[in-house]
Amino acid sequence: MKGKTVLIVLVAVLATAASTFVATRAITGTVTDGRTVSASAEADAGEIQNKGTEVALLVEGIAESSGEEAVTSDDRDPMVTYKAKPKPKRAATSTAPAAPRWPSYTVTAVLLSGDDPRVFLRLGGESISAKVGDEIAGGRVTAIESDGVTIEGEAGTKKFPF
Repeated sequence: MKGKTVLIVLVAVLATAASTFVATRAITGTVTDGRTVSASAEADAGEIQNKGTEVALLVEGIAESSGEEAVTSDDRDPMVTYKAKPKPKRAATSTAPAAPRWPSYTVTAVLLSGDDPRVFLRLGGESISAKVGDEIAGGRVTAIESDGVTIEGEAGTKKFPF
């Protein structure tokens, strides 16, 4: 009987450790993917402020969706199925379309040898190879230099440093 107990405890400990490891990986993977903000020295003017505005809008949306009054224990009978109060409808507001935004490229390599210079960019987890004139997400490559690449698109012209 003692051997079976030890075996059961061992299996329980291993299962707990495995589930903790998987949960930790899932949480840290989600957190690192959501935190892609350029350092202030590398960011375009207003990029960090735009991120702050996005966060403020998300927080405002959460606050509006949670309703104005909290449910207390006196509000309802726990033996009756809960039915949410209807949310008040908001008036439609017209907003100007958002200005086009640049993808967050990272220049990983610049090859200037020969007549065909190339640049290697990283966007998210994808690696992209381009030469002058190539169309990529956000616009068209207009110049490849030793210190970076210039891309021209709807949002204007931007140089991504190497």
